[in-house]
Amino acid sequence: MESENHSADTVSHGICSDCSSMLRPQFGMSIDRYIDTLPVPVLATEVYNGRIIVKAANEPACKAVGKELREVVQHLAGNVFECDHARLPEGCGRTMHCSGCAIRRSVMTTFETGEPQGMVPATLSRFAPDAPTVVAMTITTVKIGDLVVLRVDRMGPEGPA
Repeated sequence: MESENHSADTVSHGICSDCSSMLRPQFGMSIDRYIDTLPVPVLATEVYNGRIIVKAANEPACKAVGKELREVVQHLAGNVFECDHARLPEGCGRTMHCSGCAIRRSVMTTFETGEPQGMVPATLSRFAPDAPTVVAMTITTVKIGDLVVLRVDRMGPEGPA
């Protein structure tokens, strides 16, 4: 949702002031401020047109993916995690590989049903200049308002793809 006095380019940690205000009563603070209090990597995502867009991220999440906040917020989740398949012409969320993505399935299930997904094992073929590497992850998703909060419980390299 966007208010009339904000342009489409305005980003305040990835969530507009209207949406932030709607979440304030639930947490007593904005979603971006709330996830900043968490010591583990957390991204707040939005599902739009079948794609998963990162709307907010905390510092541990940025460190986990090796990016600055501006490189995470308002970007597709597959691009944030540097999924090798997201680099295909169809892009993140539209390739034949996306239907098997545990991260995507967990976020979409939580978004559609409201049911949290806990400690879901996921593997990611992550782009690297020499050859993709497989990253093993464990994730948890929870729906808060219209957003799905994605917590990365564990993330580490598994070796070459």
